[in-house]
Amino acid sequence: MNLRSSKHWIGVIGVLLAGACLTGAQNGLTWHSFKPDKTPSVQKVMVMGKELRYYPLERGQEILVTVEGPTTLKVLSRVDFGRQTKGEKRYYLRYEHLGGKKGRFRRSAGVSATAVLTDDPNHHLGSSRSAFLKVPPGKQTYRFYVGNKASYRLYLRVYNRTAVVEAKSQYVALAPARFSRAVDLVIKEEQVTYYRAGTQDSLKLSVIGPTTIQVLTRLEFDPTMVSGQKFRVRVFENGTEKQIFALRSKLSEIAEYREASDKKVGQAAKFFIEVPRGKHEYTFEIVDDGRSALMRFLLPRKDIANNL
Repeated sequence: MNLRSSKHWIGVIGVLLAGACLTGAQNGLTWHSFKPDKTPSVQKVMVMGKELRYYPLERGQEILVTVEGPTTLKVLSRVDFGRQTKGEKRYYLRYEHLGGKKGRFRRSAGVSATAVLTDDPNHHLGSSRSAFLKVPPGKQTYRFYVGNKASYRLYLRVYNRTAVVEAKSQYVALAPARFSRAVDLVIKEEQVTYYRAGTQDSLKLSVIGPTTIQVLTRLEFDPTMVSGQKFRVRVFENGTEKQIFALRSKLSEIAEYREASDKKVGQAAKFFIEVPRGKHEYTFEIVDDGRSALMRFLLPRKDIANNL
């Protein structure tokens, strides 16, 4: 085997190993909700028609959570809006790692269109906001509370990251080779990473075929846009235009930005790209000026180990 051939196959093996690692990162770990060790009360909340248990938190109260590290602890919060159906609130969720440091998360949220109290459908909660804590090795306890002057009420859920393979999933999420910005969405209470494509955001994906890429695309709606928009995605294969996909999107009822944004996210429009044998690079552009979209790429699990 000559030097050029050796370098070629080393590159191929590297791509396959990266794909295998990505499989573990995207499908080998899942968020598991659990009950805190200490909580003032439990409140049933309807979120997108599904009943979930939240843990209310007000001034003078605390929620204690114990987890075994190393892991990542996710705390999902919603601020109380009562009978309000519009507006925005800012709040602080404070925490203390018992025996360690203190900190706080600053969040802002508007009224959620899909989250209400189960026993009072006219009582509204805010859009969900997530915070993450890296948990060191060993058993660790965290205390969550709000400040002494806080006038708001929060509703919390806590999640531990668990190494569980989702065998039912036939696809693996594939990260782009180059991108300008990753955007985290919360979809049905779960965090999912998308990648932005637009006038100022480039997006390139490297894939080894033969395979079929499933592309989920969510149009981003600014305050001037009404629901029900047409848009187009241009795809280049190795620098040559391959196809333009005409898509349509309306505002999503189940997806929202993890961080506060003046935009709203659309429903996922789906299209497929047939990848021929070999390694190929795909570039994605939004044809319509001034628009942007969030994209997520899925590869059949069986094709992760593709060879040239």
